[in-house]
Amino acid sequence: MVTRITGLASGMDIDATVTKLMTAEKAPLTKLTQQKQLVEWKREGYRDVSTKLVSFLNDKLNNLSLSSSINAQKATITGNTSAVSATATGAASGGVLNVSVQGLATATNVKSTTGAGVHASTDALSTVYSGSETSITLNGTSISFSPSDSIDSFMQKINSNKDAGVTAVFDPSSGKMSLTNKATGNSNLTFSGEALAAFGLDNTATVAQGADAQLTVNGLSVTQKSNTFAMNGVTLTLNSVTPTGQSTQISVSADTDKLVATVQSFVDAYNDVLSTLNTKVGEERYPKYAPLTDEQKKDLSDDEQALWNKKAKSGMLKNDDMLQNTISSMRTAMIQGVTLSDGNKVSFAQLGITTGTYETRGKLTLDPDKLKTALEKDPNIVNNFFGSQDSTALNTNKYTDQDGILSRMKKVAKSSLESLASTAGTSKVSSDANSTFLVNSLMGTQITGMERRISDWNSRLNTIETNYYKKFTAMETAISRYNTQSTSLSSL
Repeated sequence: MVTRITGLASGMDIDATVTKLMTAEKAPLTKLTQQKQLVEWKREGYRDVSTKLVSFLNDKLNNLSLSSSINAQKATITGNTSAVSATATGAASGGVLNVSVQGLATATNVKSTTGAGVHASTDALSTVYSGSETSITLNGTSISFSPSDSIDSFMQKINSNKDAGVTAVFDPSSGKMSLTNKATGNSNLTFSGEALAAFGLDNTATVAQGADAQLTVNGLSVTQKSNTFAMNGVTLTLNSVTPTGQSTQISVSADTDKLVATVQSFVDAYNDVLSTLNTKVGEERYPKYAPLTDEQKKDLSDDEQALWNKKAKSGMLKNDDMLQNTISSMRTAMIQGVTLSDGNKVSFAQLGITTGTYETRGKLTLDPDKLKTALEKDPNIVNNFFGSQDSTALNTNKYTDQDGILSRMKKVAKSSLESLASTAGTSKVSSDANSTFLVNSLMGTQITGMERRISDWNSRLNTIETNYYKKFTAMETAISRYNTQSTSLSSL
């Protein structure tokens, strides 16, 4: 390492001189560092887009693909409205269910006839049971306990065992216990164990056998183990026995309000993504605002740096081909009609959806009244337009005219995410705005190469700076020697 000296002999400011010389030497490194910053900013811009697309794909398209969204149905109950409740699912078929309930499903119950006497639930189990067994069996499932358990903890072990499927209740005033199957229906409840017998749950216990629900649906006798079950895509809940001579009518129809809300939700999400893309490709670029160097930052306040960087970052993706292709693909997928299996076509205009003027850059607008009118004519129009899928093109990111809008948008989004990942190293699955970049990408390789060149330049500049100081040191030494000799001669 060269010892740096001041210009005592020459009178020069050596450090200042070397700094000026190095400023010129550092120019290529400064330019390379700024170029690297621009690439990083561009990559961050791509990440903004990828996170928006992932969110669009996962939070909107996948959720909207559920039949409950694009084929929303509602159940209307008339007649006896208290005996039966009903909820229509997306799989519900039209028509009317005429339901009459003859009996509700009940669960099998076992209760002791003789108890263990008065005991608080916090008492130790050993105050009731002093045998050697440390397990009981309920519905074929063994449940272990400890002699140190309280009566309450013993009950909790029964109630928390999902495999046994039994609810235990203890009455402190009598010391009696009851067991009830959690599932209703005509099924047995088997039990054994000395600890249960201590509470009177033995062969003297009273058993009330559970029963299946009995009902009539459109003249057919139906038996169900539960009071809640699905039939023809309608979830029925039996609340009470239907009085003689009465029945419940359940009619299924399209849930117009929910379908309108679903379509509006899609339109809003589509416009949000399109707005992000249009903003990126249309953002103004300011070439004169290069990334700030460390020296320039020293002369600016934090606010001034922020304003400068805002200009410098602007327009990183202006007219970007990859984003423009995504915009074009989204708009094309939207405006092309969907061909149904019967050969008929459904267009977005039939659903009351229109594209805006040139100034709105393809944003969609929904007329709810037109959509409601379309649903009155064809209750399946939303499901057909959005939910159709071409079974021959399921494993490709290329859509066909038989793919519905949701399928098309998924494929456009996935294709764009793959392009972004290979180019910028962005994630194809994360909507985190701070997600890390993949190393194996075109821009990742480019940045790695720049970092290597920057490292090489720093090493080279250190060598150049050292050489400058060596030269000035030699100069100072020579001048000092000359001055010494001159002084000696003048003294003769």
